[in-house]
Amino acid sequence: MRAAVLHAPEDLRVEEVPVPRPGPGEVLLRVRACGLCGTDHKIIAGRYPGVWPPEFPFIIGHEWAGEVAALGPGVTTLRVGDRVAAENHSGCGQCGMCRTGYYNLCERADRRDPSYKLYGHTAPGALAEYAVRPAILLMPLPEQVSNVEGALVNPGALALHGLRRTGFHPGCSVAVFGPGVIGLLTVLFARAAGAAQIITVGRGERLSLARELGSTDVVEYDAGDPAQGVRDATGGRGVDYVYECSGNPAAVAQAIGSARRGGKVALLGLTGNKGVELNTDRLTLDQIDVLGVRSSPNMYPDTIALMASGAVRAERLATHRYPLERIGEAVEALRSRSMGAVRVIVEP
Repeated sequence: MRAAVLHAPEDLRVEEVPVPRPGPGEVLLRVRACGLCGTDHKIIAGRYPGVWPPEFPFIIGHEWAGEVAALGPGVTTLRVGDRVAAENHSGCGQCGMCRTGYYNLCERADRRDPSYKLYGHTAPGALAEYAVRPAILLMPLPEQVSNVEGALVNPGALALHGLRRTGFHPGCSVAVFGPGVIGLLTVLFARAAGAAQIITVGRGERLSLARELGSTDVVEYDAGDPAQGVRDATGGRGVDYVYECSGNPAAVAQAIGSARRGGKVALLGLTGNKGVELNTDRLTLDQIDVLGVRSSPNMYPDTIALMASGAVRAERLATHRYPLERIGEAVEALRSRSMGAVRVIVEP
């Protein structure tokens, strides 16, 4: 099969590799659409040496949809030809977090324990014609959800997890910092869930897209204090829930400054372990909760259902599509803001 193989930082080649074979409980899948995200860009650039990936050569890609090509021994829940979206966290199944359903927080994740896999990061990804996954990680896609939209289930499920972490309720007000794919999906899911006011904080053309997708207000990040912009849009009160999706260290404090008294702030972006300056007295005196959001445990079924119903139409975000053989162009589109890419999709 053809696959995009990372041999070293910045050395990504399309080449012939063996088709993987499914073992007991596993499924061989024909990959139909695979998204490239900011984490993929950082892995290609070598930002996580010795961790993501643990070694070379390596196949990346963790946001994808495909079709069942063959079943391994013992798989009875799927049939050849079924279309599916795949989760990328495979917990050990034995630790306390896994046993309570939080397999995204598997206690063996940071120990290089082979019983935990993060596909596309520590285990082979899906930027290839075929991939193998445990059947338990595969969620069927109804006919209303295309393969391209299926490749957006993974980031969509993260956005939905963020909403649920904060206790989101219909009629609330929200602010979204960072109109990248996660931020824009947060806008889509917040609109579908009944938010009364959605304020997106960002720059340029992405703000126009945020309005198109359901934002009631936008704040230009560079026009002044963004937190004050959010407060101005809410009559000085601040919003019920803030979703920081940019990973910009400065935006973390600004997100907190946008919350009302008793509000909640969810952090979906990674700062790269950069320092963040916070006014902790404000957190205490205004009783603001700050919540981390990692991945999307148990969120795929509801994410897919919302997409299938038409309440969330995510395919609009797939602005650039490439065949596998043009992977170099796909990576350039991912990196170059001048090309206007929101989500780059590779179709092997």
